[in-house]
Amino acid sequence: MAKTLVYDWKAHMEITLEVPETVAKALGYVRETLPRRALEALLIDECARGRLSRGKVAELLGLSFHETEDLFRAHRVPYPAKTSADDALDNASLPRRR
Repeated sequence: MAKTLVYDWKAHMEITLEVPETVAKALGYVRETLPRRALEALLIDECARGRLSRGKVAELLGLSFHETEDLFRAHRVPYPAKTSADDALDNASLPRRR
């Protein structure tokens, strides 16, 4: 049975961000879309710093895998590079040769 994840928006932190109307207009934002864009920017930045996973960003924004990957591509966030530890973990699950 599939498990549905639900984010509890009641337990959230509210932040006030003051943006001059002239700046918002120059960037093409309207009052209704700027809060979502600010949240996306924060989550993308934290993911790029390694503090959030791509999956957690998708969950918090309510996006599918493909929508999230499109968002990261649009913001030029590279996919995390694999390390030798990742390779060792991947190789441990492979069948051993006889």
